[in-house]
Amino acid sequence: MRDMFYACVDVGTTRIKLSVFDENLRRKHAEALHVPVSADGLQDAEELFRAVKNLADRGRDLGARSLGLATYRASTVAWDKEGKPLTPIVTWTDRGSSATYRRLPAHVKLLGRIPPFDLIISPYSPVLKFLRLRELNPSVGEGSMQWTVESYLTYRLTGKFVSDATNACLSGIVDPRSMKEIGIVKSLFNLRMETPELVENAQTIGSYGGMEFNALVADQQAASVAEGAYEGGVGKLTNGTGTFVDIPTVGFARKGDLIPLVLLKHRGRIWYGVEGYLPTTGKAVDVALRMGLLKDYSDLEVEPTGEVIFIPALSGLQVPRAAGAKGVIAGLTLWSDRAAVISGLLKSVAFHVRLVLEQSGEHLRILRADGGLSRSNALLKTVSEATGITIERDADVEATSRGIAMLQVVATGGSSLEDLSRAKRERESFSEMGKTALEEEYLKWKKTTVLLRSSKGSYLAE
Repeated sequence: MRDMFYACVDVGTTRIKLSVFDENLRRKHAEALHVPVSADGLQDAEELFRAVKNLADRGRDLGARSLGLATYRASTVAWDKEGKPLTPIVTWTDRGSSATYRRLPAHVKLLGRIPPFDLIISPYSPVLKFLRLRELNPSVGEGSMQWTVESYLTYRLTGKFVSDATNACLSGIVDPRSMKEIGIVKSLFNLRMETPELVENAQTIGSYGGMEFNALVADQQAASVAEGAYEGGVGKLTNGTGTFVDIPTVGFARKGDLIPLVLLKHRGRIWYGVEGYLPTTGKAVDVALRMGLLKDYSDLEVEPTGEVIFIPALSGLQVPRAAGAKGVIAGLTLWSDRAAVISGLLKSVAFHVRLVLEQSGEHLRILRADGGLSRSNALLKTVSEATGITIERDADVEATSRGIAMLQVVATGGSSLEDLSRAKRERESFSEMGKTALEEEYLKWKKTTVLLRSSKGSYLAE
């Protein structure tokens, strides 16, 4: 009998990764391609598709009979019936949405002060990225396909116009409680476009190149599935390009500055959660490398030292909300050294995680870390000390691709999601609980974020 292999394509914002797993969820192959995003947050849609197609073809050539896809979220694109892009992809890092928001009529912005429209009518809203499509190509109209990036890629691969629950409910157009289109939003913004069919995350959608297309999911939610962080008590912490904290909740919930989201839809059941993120953690490390502050990633392994605050708000903050905030390094003294600045960055990431946990109001036993920057022991120790929670790190930090593989195994009847989530895995624990050395620094950090939030018109904000 021929072995079953699963091709998993993880579409990050700039890095697209292929992993091939066997039926026992052992990674047999991995490779990646790079597709750039412009300084203003736009990406070539055709170039992205070619990269995804090349990796899917590579998975098939390596023997995969099943294909799954995870994508970055809240990013829009328009294309025609033949699949030809009509616009670039307006990614979640787009810098033009704030100007689009400022051009909205006063009565629309006023409506955005009233829940739940505050999530939809704001500088952060994905709905504004649909308006950006029309700004980029005024001829985009009713005859075109318009939706978020997972729908575009799936259409190009299978010919099916679908979206999954985890992605669609972050579009601003689909209600996560009813899974139905919010008609008033489309009317308010004059969005004359079709809403795709919504599918579950582990479901056969179609086929591509002789492979069944069996899983479609948002990237952070795929990582939550891999970490078993869709039930209460366990949260997920991804440290990559950004730092994303995802926390399960009982039902749909609005909490602080956090984004309510669907973590998973499977067999008719929906798992909900909230998310807070720091957009540019990894980017800040890249900047530090470029500036010579870090020689390589091993330089991150410092002990918490000094009182330097290094907030990596290179494209604003989401928690606390400050879209125009700039990155800041504060607290330098005559005795500050490179280690103090690096420590300031690690502590700032940890404090963001703590703030998200505090706003969620949820009690977590464990926070499971993944993503490339989670290889840093110093970072995970600092997060544990700042939050008072045990941090676990899987031997395989590429959780998104593992989550895609798990969903494919479930869709093909190889196992149940419950059994896969309960399976024992090799994990390392970091527990710095009981220490209180960072308490005073956390309070100073919070005061600094308040300054960033209220610094309109200064060099700290746009």
